[in-house]
Amino acid sequence: MLSFVKHLAKRWNDWCGDADMEKSIRNHLTDNGYFGQTAKLTNVRLVAVQRPGWLQVFRFEATARIQLPEQEDGPDSDPEYSELFGLVKDDIRHNINTIRVFSEEAERKELFGRWSDELICLRGAQGLK
Repeated sequence: MLSFVKHLAKRWNDWCGDADMEKSIRNHLTDNGYFGQTAKLTNVRLVAVQRPGWLQVFRFEATARIQLPEQEDGPDSDPEYSELFGLVKDDIRHNINTIRVFSEEAERKELFGRWSDELICLRGAQGLK
């Protein structure tokens, strides 16, 4: 029973909840040299919002396979994966969805500091401050 509850908790933690945002993240990864459709997205969380809620900033982590050039991607080569840290800035008023991914968490925190200026930020374990 405990393993079932842990499984449900993990599924809940890894669930994005917004199909359009998940598709945008996957397309962004594909456009930037990763296999976005098979990337594993985790910890998609709202971390900052501007009242009345039109402007939102989300965080996420992703494990994505790197697209290698065809001459290097032979049958004997092992796939390479990257751990990525990302931010999504979603402005619903203007239908603008800006996504950035980084290989270092410190870079994400620096961009979050700029994007979250004058926004209401989540504090604690799920936040970025």
